Amino acid sequence: MSEATKKTAEAAGKDLPAPARKGGPLQFFQEVRRETSKVTWPSWKETYLTTIMVFIMVGITMMFFFAVDWILAMGERWLIGAAG
Repeated sequence: MSEATKKTAEAAGKDLPAPARKGGPLQFFQEVRRETSKVTWPSWKETYLTTIMVFIMVGITMMFFFAVDWILAMGERWLIGAAG
């Protein structure tokens, strides 16, 4: 048996998933609340600036694809002889 196969066979027993924990809805919501308290939420200024940057990038992308579409349309018209 090759070394890679031996290592794979040995590791197969170690990678078993942990058994599922049983808990009720109350425990679930307590854990959700605990985890959300650990989240570092962005400030309103960060949210506002990020939103503005998204709109700017959407505008730049829109102009880029408009230009590419226009150039391709002009090339197609030139190829079929419809330009004139």
